[in-house]
Amino acid sequence: MSRPLCKHFGVCGGCDSQDSPYGIQIKDKEARLRELFSQFKIKETKEIIPSPEIYYYRNKMEYAVGTWDAVKVVGLREKGRFYHVVGLEECRIFNKELSRVFAIFSGWIADNNIKPYHNSKGTGILRYLVLRHSKHYDDLMAIVVATSDNIDIRGLADELRKFKKIRSIYLCVNDLLSDVAVAGEVKLIYGDERIKERINGVDYSMGPESFFQTNSYCCGSLYAAIREEAKAMGPNALDLCCGLGGITLQVAGIFDEVTGVDISERNIEDALINAKLNGIDNVNFICQDAEKYILELSASGAIKKLDAIILDPPRAGLSKKTRIAVRDGRVKNIIYVSCNPKNLAEDLKVLTETYDIEKLIPVDMFPHTRHAEIIAILKSNKV
Repeated sequence: MSRPLCKHFGVCGGCDSQDSPYGIQIKDKEARLRELFSQFKIKETKEIIPSPEIYYYRNKMEYAVGTWDAVKVVGLREKGRFYHVVGLEECRIFNKELSRVFAIFSGWIADNNIKPYHNSKGTGILRYLVLRHSKHYDDLMAIVVATSDNIDIRGLADELRKFKKIRSIYLCVNDLLSDVAVAGEVKLIYGDERIKERINGVDYSMGPESFFQTNSYCCGSLYAAIREEAKAMGPNALDLCCGLGGITLQVAGIFDEVTGVDISERNIEDALINAKLNGIDNVNFICQDAEKYILELSASGAIKKLDAIILDPPRAGLSKKTRIAVRDGRVKNIIYVSCNPKNLAEDLKVLTETYDIEKLIPVDMFPHTRHAEIIAILKSNKV
């Protein structure tokens, strides 16, 4: 066993296998995936694609504010104890210079006697410091999350802006009982509205509420694998649950036309911005619930005109009606991208009634954790 590099490992819940050599982590993940998918007939299972970087790889982190031994701290939840926040001096999966940002933020909390929010009691005002980091452009976005706008963060912004890599500072007013970090009103306090990330030559413009793959380095490998599989799939594709156009824009050069569908208006706004940013004009983006869209597509018969469907649903996987519609649609090719292999397996139990699993491609998007991304390539087995 190798020694963990982070002084907080074992207490902080951010990582669970940093004390294991990376090669062992990969083998353990492959073994778990083999066991999970042993219930299916699979023509080919690829070796897991490792992350090009295993430290400082995350482009977004949500750091909670709390109290530890009567001291106000900013960090991550204690392992196994959700209401306890471990004060961090570093975070080896996000950014090397995080300690500088934390020092400024913690000093501002102490100097202004700001009360951290307590989830179970519903007391306090300051909830989170959310940070985004563009790995390609090396820009930072800071989002201060509070329960009320009765908090003055201008002094904090003045200090943070001295750190030149910080391009944007937002205040998010979130008084929801649920533990969602960035929700509610979001107000720009300083700097640019958006920052950019570049993956495989494609630029993605992101705001404070944008969804994006969290490992920028490995995201390039994930998208490259998807592009390679898509090359032989024909001219027309549907990208269901497209987000801000992450996959859509990567495969636009392969297909004649790609339609991206997402339920979030903000995601579709982002996708349109990103298509324009990259000069990509053979994509269409539609704001609609994925289930409703695929059912309408099936009812009209238009689904038969598709050559490929790309599925990248949330962790919960496909809804029951969506997976049945995809199953019965019998589109020739499916690329299913999942961050939750267990739920992918549940969806495959239905989809394999009309599809063969041609290939599984695991991708290690989450070093030092038990999680893995997986790409499933399906081919219709019925006409």
